[in-house]
Amino acid sequence: MQARLFARSTGELSPDGFARATTSELARSFAAAPHHRFDGEGAEPEEEGRHVSLWAHRVGVNALALDKFDGRLLLSGGADGSVKLWDLHQEGNARASHIFRPIAHVARSVGDEANAHKHGITHLDFYPFDSQAFLSSSFDRSLKLWSTQRMTVSANFDLNANIYTHATSPIANHLLVACATQHSSVRLIDLKSGSSIQSLVAHGGAVLSASWSPRHEHTLATGHVDGKVRVWDIRRASSLVGQLDQEDSLGVIHRFNHAMASGLDWNHAPHFRTSARAHNEGVNGLTWTDDGRYIISAGLDRRIRVWDAVTGANTLASFGSVVQNRQPKTVSMFVTPARLTPTHRDLLFYANEQEILVMDLHEGTLVSRLRVPGPSGAAGSQGSSGLNVKNRTMSMVWRGNGGDGLPKGPVMGGGSSFGAAYTAHLDGQIRSWMPRLPGAEDDDAAPDPQDADEEEKTRKRKALDDAFRSLMGKQVTFN
Repeated sequence: MQARLFARSTGELSPDGFARATTSELARSFAAAPHHRFDGEGAEPEEEGRHVSLWAHRVGVNALALDKFDGRLLLSGGADGSVKLWDLHQEGNARASHIFRPIAHVARSVGDEANAHKHGITHLDFYPFDSQAFLSSSFDRSLKLWSTQRMTVSANFDLNANIYTHATSPIANHLLVACATQHSSVRLIDLKSGSSIQSLVAHGGAVLSASWSPRHEHTLATGHVDGKVRVWDIRRASSLVGQLDQEDSLGVIHRFNHAMASGLDWNHAPHFRTSARAHNEGVNGLTWTDDGRYIISAGLDRRIRVWDAVTGANTLASFGSVVQNRQPKTVSMFVTPARLTPTHRDLLFYANEQEILVMDLHEGTLVSRLRVPGPSGAAGSQGSSGLNVKNRTMSMVWRGNGGDGLPKGPVMGGGSSFGAAYTAHLDGQIRSWMPRLPGAEDDDAAPDPQDADEEEKTRKRKALDDAFRSLMGKQVTFN
């Protein structure tokens, strides 16, 4: 760190380069932060020397969402259908121990009431342009729009099918919500009109994942149980514009050049194979890099693939055999914001059952494994006090917005944090992960080789000097 500061002060390293180097190092140093805990069940205060088990949702946490404006409000959805709202600014010191408690709570709906969900939450998401509203989907086959301030339902949509996840565009002027359900068609809900306005027909079985492009507001990618990733332009009558092909490492540009060289009419030639598959089994994870240049897909074949969003080419990034993905649920993953790391050094955070893998997005190399603590402190270890014993990771969020006055706020950390990720688990807990900040004693932990040589020479010189003085200090006698 001191060497980096010196390089910046001499102009050898630009301020932006210094910031990228620092944030990149922080992003690679994430570790568990057990001093931040979440209590949603009103546990008794801890006494000195006695550890109290805390649960955000006693029967398990299925989903998380964090507001994209100040990085302050955290939503959690339980396996029982309850929803809780947390204020991450309750503690301003990221290093201090703190127990967060919900500032609002909506219990599971009973009977025919439509003011809450009846079954487990599948996905949560804040309104794209305003944290005062959020969306929730559930196994009760409904999508609900909520007022954050009042924690009441503003609109309810019954889709008559289990909803695995939903997605809203981060940039669009339209207010369309793409719903991935057990039906083969992708349902688009218009929040303005309050109706389902369009179905994207796919004939590929259940839709397991969906994600909008962060650069083109009408472009949507969906993952299906037949192993296909379909790309749609919702403005067109025939909305399907492409399918990702695991066997294609060249992309549409190569096919265009080939068509021109062959004298084919590109306008009437098929631009993709209708039989193309992105994975050998269902695709239950999709996300984009925040610059929109790459699409990342995860499949039940235990493979993660990275695609060039412009050409549709498979970049052939290999993540090895560490990836675990056999559960028929939407898998949670995200890519660090582009501003945090140098070009082509993005990091992928992937929920790998009972651990979080941090991997280089383009090389596929494993950077670190964040292991989730075992069930010893979970609800299941307490007998009747809890139901779930597995600590499988169900959802992850990146605390990437910091509010006003923070230069790196939009990408690294909230107003009361230097960066964090939060994970939801089936054992009922929400866990915090934070980068290791170097202290004064950690600066330049690795000694400079030149300094090490000088120290070695000084040590040897002192040893010789001591030996000489010892010999010269003794009186020599002859018998």
